[in-house]
Parts: sequence; C-alpha cells; structure tokens
Amino acid sequence: MDFIRRAWLFTKAKIGRTILLIVAFSAILIFVLSGLIINSAANVSIDNAKKSAGATVSLSVNMQNVIKEAQNSATSSSSSSSSDTAEAGKRFNIDLPTISETTAEKIAKLDGVKSASFTYQAQASASSGIEKVSTSSSSSSSSTDTQAAGGFGGREGGMGGASQEDFTISGTNDLAASTSFTDSYKISSGRAIKDSDEGTNNVVIESTLASQNSLKVGSTFTIKDSNDKTYKMTVVGIYTTTSSSTESSIQYMNTMYTALSVANSIKGTTGKVSNATYSMENPAQADTFVKAANKLVNDSNFQVSKNDQAYQNVKSSLNNVASFARNIVLIVAIAGAIILALIVMLMVRERRFEIGVLMSLGESKLKIIGQFFFELFMVMIVSVGIASAAGNVVGNVVGQQLLKQETTQTTTSTNNMQGAPGGNGGKTEGQRPSGNAGGFMGRAGGAIGFGQSASEAKALEKLNIKTSVSEILLLVAIAILITLIAVGLASIGILRLNPKQVLTN
Repeated sequence: MDFIRRAWLFTKAKIGRTILLIVAFSAILIFVLSGLIINSAANVSIDNAKKSAGATVSLSVNMQNVIKEAQNSATSSSSSSSSDTAEAGKRFNIDLPTISETTAEKIAKLDGVKSASFTYQAQASASSGIEKVSTSSSSSSSSTDTQAAGGFGGREGGMGGASQEDFTISGTNDLAASTSFTDSYKISSGRAIKDSDEGTNNVVIESTLASQNSLKVGSTFTIKDSNDKTYKMTVVGIYTTTSSSTESSIQYMNTMYTALSVANSIKGTTGKVSNATYSMENPAQADTFVKAANKLVNDSNFQVSKNDQAYQNVKSSLNNVASFARNIVLIVAIAGAIILALIVMLMVRERRFEIGVLMSLGESKLKIIGQFFFELFMVMIVSVGIASAAGNVVGNVVGQQLLKQETTQTTTSTNNMQGAPGGNGGKTEGQRPSGNAGGFMGRAGGAIGFGQSASEAKALEKLNIKTSVSEILLLVAIAILITLIAVGLASIGILRLNPKQVLTN
C-alpha cells in the first residue's frame, strides 16, 4: 500500500496544483448535483401537481347531439310546407334533457372521486323584499338581460325565445366543490350551500344584489316561479367576484345559489340534475373514470368528459425542466471527465521521470496508476463535500429560472389560445357562474385551459429543491466514474512506457 502513502505525500507537496484540481472538480460536481436535484425535484413536483392542479370530469348535456336532433325534428315537421321551412329553422326549440340525481350519485361513488358537485338551473322572478340588479338604462338593461337569458348554454330552456325572468336559480349540492364558482367567486359573508341544505329554501346571493336590497345573512325575501308559486328564501351566504372579467356583468349579480330541491321545485321536476362535476384525486386515473362513468350514463344526450389541461400543462413544463436537468448531468459529466483526463495527462507528462524511477525500482504499472487514482480520489472527496454544500444554492437558482421560463411559455401559450378566433373572445369560465362549466361552451373553454391559471400557478409556484442522501450517493458514484475515466485515459500513456526509454530521454 506504499502507493497510497506516496499519493498523500504528493498531494500535500503540490498544494497549489491540488487546490486547482479541487476547484475544477468542485465546479463539475456542483453542476452535476444541481442537475440531479432539479430532476428529482421536478419528478416530485409532478406528483404534487396531481393534487395542486387536479383534474375534473364533467357529466353534461351533449349539445351537439341535442342541437342535431332538434334541427332534424324541425326539418321533418315542416317538410309538408316548404314556405315555412326557413322560418322553422330559425325558430326551432331545444329542450335540454336532464339526468337523474341518482345516476349522478352512482358516478360519484366510483373510485378516485375526491368531491362531486351537481347543478340544476331554473329561472325565477322577484316577488317581495328583493329587486334584481339592472343597468341605469332600460334599453341597455334589456339588452344585457336578453343576453343573459338567451345566451348559448346559459339556460335550461330553449334558445332565442326564452322568457326574461329576474333571477337565475342555480341549484347545487355543494357550492364549495363547484370549480365554476370557486374559480371566480368567494364567500364574503356566511357560508356556501351544502348537502345538508337539501329540502330548505336557503340561498347564497351576490354582494351587489344584497347591498341594493339591504339584505344580509339571516334576511329573507320572496321569489316566484312561472306559475306564481312563491318561495320564501333565507340568506345563508353572500358571495363576491374575485375575477375582473365578471365585474361589469349583470348576469352573475342576479344569480342565486340554492339547494337542488329548490331549483327542481321551480322547474316542476324531482331529483333532476343538468350538470355534474367530479374532482379527481389523481388526474392520471381520469381516463379510466370516464369510461366507467359513461357506462353508467348510457345516454347519447349526455357525455362524460375530462378536463385535466391544467395538470397536463404543469406536467409538460416540469418534464421539460427535468429533461433539461438530465441533459445537464450527462453533458457536464462527460465534459468533466474529458477535462480532468486532460489535466491528469499533463500531470503524467510532467512526472515521466518519477514514473521511470518507480518502474526501474520494480514498482508495477498498476500501482503507479493506482497512485494517480488515489491522488485524484482525495481531491474528489473534498470536491464532493463542497458540491454538497453549494448544490442547493446553485440548484435553486437554475431550477427556479428554468421553471419561470416554462411557466411564462405556458401562460403565453394559453393567452394566445384564449385570444384566438373561436377562443370565446378571451372570456373565462368565471363568466358562467350559473354552473354551466360542463356545458358545450364550458367544455370548449376548459379544453384549452380557461379558468385553470390559478391552479397551474399554484402547482408551478416553486420547485422543492433539496439535497437528499440518494442524490449525494449518486453524485459520489458519478464522481468515482469520472475519476476512473480520467485516470484511465491518462494511463494509456503510462502502460506504453518502459524505464529505459524514460530515463535515457
């Protein structure tokens, strides 16, 4: 083991060269470790993003099928009178189908559901103690109300010829679980509608509507349905918008949230649901869930579809970061091995006489190579310590910069898609407070990421950069590999030498 002692003595004697090697080796290992921990943090963040970004599955009316059936019906009914065909095509009515709450609850009991929100809409008029929010101009009010009442997918009734009641009644079993509500609104006073409100006339109203009518939590007012049946409502919560896109909208101010039983009673139905949204525990299981749910529905007028665009965007961004980190490890490791091999080769050239003397004294070439290895191995040990201390700092800087770049690209891409022709004019899901997020237009918006910026931002907020034991052990393994490669390349020249050639030269 004399070659180990010689390696130690040479390392101490050539302290300047040793420090230079430590600096070079440390720089290489710092970037290798940074790549390792960024890759590991990105993989952990992808798992966390499943919970943060989440995925939802919507059970909703298949508007394409419903519209197609209505058109076919209108065409066939007017075929006997060709002069009425064009007019009938303009006036055809669409009766949106409903699904039983029992079926929606069966789907909610499937594996992987974190929470479920059911919606059923109705229209009501003011009776006493309340007046709707309207614009100052009657003409603009009429225009606004018409748009709110007859907007595409905005009502449960027909299109175009819908009556203009004062309020949209959005029945729900769990308002806090409704993403179409929570994405753009919050409860400012009182509480949200929950499952225990079923069978009561409890209601959550908008803050402007409450202020205009001097209503607060505990206040009561009366509304009536199209048959003049009255309902005495009790305010249990007041909500306000959190989205600037809805601040000028009259529709959301005149939207009330009640239990499903209230909306069903106003519509003259029992146990009906027009839309159901299921939040998944694990977005990766959404496809399996959709297949199982569609089997339970078994109705072409309804469709079960997933919206995990937020998770996919986050996953794509983090995968890009992880991929870049792996490339850092590979490139820096290869470059480091080559650089260290060149340094060791230069050292070997300078120590040819020493090598010749040792060989003439009977020292084997293998032990001479072993001496060079241990010299570099001692440098490696110190460099691993330095890299372990500095890796977190460099990893955080590089990782957060990469994440910021990916987040910016994702946001820009989403904004471009929202502003594109056919992209709903840049409107967000928050502009459909009445729970139609699962409708045809809602799914179209959700498919390109509308209303998901908050969850994406949360999931992409930060990489949890932290050095673990596994990364240190992997770094040591890579460092040893780099050392072996460097010494191995440099040893090719040593194996070709013989004492006589070295000493005579």
